[in-house]
Amino acid sequence: MFDQSMFFQSFLPIIRAMPTTLILTVTSCVLALLGGIILALLMTCPVKIIRGIFKVVSSFLKGIPILVFLYVFSVSIDSVMTKLYALFNLTYSNRNTPTLQFAILALALSYIPYMADMILSAYRAIPNGQFEAAEAFSFTKSQAMFHIIIPQMTVIAVPNFGNHFVNLLKATSLTCMVTIMEMMGTARNFATMNQTFLEAYTACALLYWLVFEIFERLFQFIEKKAGRYLQPGALTRRRFHLFRKPARMHVSQKQPNPEQAL
Repeated sequence: MFDQSMFFQSFLPIIRAMPTTLILTVTSCVLALLGGIILALLMTCPVKIIRGIFKVVSSFLKGIPILVFLYVFSVSIDSVMTKLYALFNLTYSNRNTPTLQFAILALALSYIPYMADMILSAYRAIPNGQFEAAEAFSFTKSQAMFHIIIPQMTVIAVPNFGNHFVNLLKATSLTCMVTIMEMMGTARNFATMNQTFLEAYTACALLYWLVFEIFERLFQFIEKKAGRYLQPGALTRRRFHLFRKPARMHVSQKQPNPEQAL
């Protein structure tokens, strides 16, 4: 039987664990985006060997499940931290294991290639006419990238970035397997202690859905507002206006008054 009282009681501990879930999601997403930018640059490197190596790296990261990364990082934390502390003549204590930080790194590492693909697809979606227009307005390459190309890439990438973000949000539930007490881990502990698995997992599912809906609507709002910058000529006119030199004010010479001359 479904115990309604235990169902409502399970909400409070899961809500208390929500900040941990959000920290895992936001931090790993930011790190994955930064890593994706670097990987995208390396995958488009003019040197063929470097480009090929990092394409293989991208394929490798895509092929490894997130849970494998979490387990590998979990079992290697102590040895890695011991060596790092030894470099600074410090003693590492197992009581202060940075499990959360390693989980963030594992999640970010799993999504770096997807962020790189997002950036590359956004760049390739820019029409060649945008580059030609920037050259016609005498923009330098850096001005063209930062004031015309990158803003349009950002708008194009918003939908894919939103999808990756909410997927990372759901992927954080896997971190409970390495003893991180986020929403899913807290729900599992509550269910085990009270033997109310259906009630706890149902409450956890509803809270995940609530957080998902909030971020889904947020990214839809951002996409809608940013979409106006993709209107034909909008960015070009705006950036041309910023770099256009203002017309000089010509001060007319004061003509002598004939009455004063007399």
